[in-house]
Amino acid sequence: MDKKTYIQISIVLVIFAIISFVYIDYFRNSNSDIVKNDLEIKSVNIVKGSDDLITEMSYFSEDNNGNSYEIKSEYGVINPDKSNLILMDKVNAVVNLLNGEKILIRSDKAEYNDLNNDTTFSGSVKMKYMEHEINSVNMDLSFKDQTAVLYRNVEYKSSLSFLNADRVVVDFLNKNTKIEMNDENKNILVRSIIDNGNN
Repeated sequence: MDKKTYIQISIVLVIFAIISFVYIDYFRNSNSDIVKNDLEIKSVNIVKGSDDLITEMSYFSEDNNGNSYEIKSEYGVINPDKSNLILMDKVNAVVNLLNGEKILIRSDKAEYNDLNNDTTFSGSVKMKYMEHEINSVNMDLSFKDQTAVLYRNVEYKSSLSFLNADRVVVDFLNKNTKIEMNDENKNILVRSIIDNGNN
């Protein structure tokens, strides 16, 4: 073999060595990147699973008129299907009206919409507003419209009377309270509260 053939063989071997090195190095790094990415995805899922539960949750909102709304819960989760809905447990809420009046609300559970502050309360709902005290299974509160609709096993108590109904609609702006039955043929049960001074 002459010198020219040795040089050609050497060049081919060097090229083959470079290709082999690049090939092995590329696939080794690529595989490690894939493993790394898999670990990161699993880590995110684990973190999400452990952080879904939020304790001592609180939201505050105020409208242009100066009315404010604050809702708190012992714990809650973000709805996995709709991220703007917060599912809350052991709930307390306060609506502070511009005129100084307060609406106090307590319930076992609530679904709070953080886009518009609409809240659906459920399970042993209790609302106190001025001399009114209303208990029900469910309540829909619209902070924007300043209205509350209480329904299912409604018990309404004021300084003058106690009544049972299917539904009570309270308009905080107009100070109107509408008491309704689902069946028009059924009467609202009303009992008078007489203070005879012996309490």
